[in-house]
Amino acid sequence: MFHALLQPNVVSWLMPTLLIGFPLLAVGFVVTFLAVRRMDKRLKAFLRGPDGASLEQMLAHQVCEIERLEQRIEAVEQAVGVLQAQIPACFQKHGLVRYNAFENVGGEQSFSLAMLDGHNNGYVLTSVYSRAEVRVYAKRVQNGRASHPLSDEETRALQEALTY
Repeated sequence: MFHALLQPNVVSWLMPTLLIGFPLLAVGFVVTFLAVRRMDKRLKAFLRGPDGASLEQMLAHQVCEIERLEQRIEAVEQAVGVLQAQIPACFQKHGLVRYNAFENVGGEQSFSLAMLDGHNNGYVLTSVYSRAEVRVYAKRVQNGRASHPLSDEETRALQEALTY
């Protein structure tokens, strides 16, 4: 077989092909080698990380951080659940009526304030102001109804709170 390659017509086309092909292959090899070397440097830099940590260490740290954040989210969700359960018992509605309790006192210094929770339970506070004294009264409200008879101003304050 080697003898067949040495015939003059085979050698005439084989030699120029080798003379042209070998340098092309050598240039291709050098270009490929340089590209692989550049890629290897970039890969090593990426795997090493900005502070010298390996990619594996960075991923392990991120997994730990995610687990920690999941625990915090769970704790926050529990706290929100507790707060949501307490909201109906907090004062949510109010009504305020200011008025002059006596003809000789101006500035609407007297007031009735109704404060109710989500179940319409709470208080109506009334402050009656005169030049000589101030009196404060509190009346309990259960399911939107007062425990004691209400004045006109207290009734207006309670209605305002109920429609809040």
